[in-house]
Amino acid sequence: WLMMSLWDALRMNMMISYQELVRTFPNTSA
Repeated sequence: WLMMSLWDALRMNMMISYQELVRTFPNTSA
């Protein structure tokens, strides 16, 4: 279950960074 928890943490981190990128992208391009 260690690998699953690590994968979940990595996926969560990627999702958060993706949301940050999507939220800040229009501001920089506009």
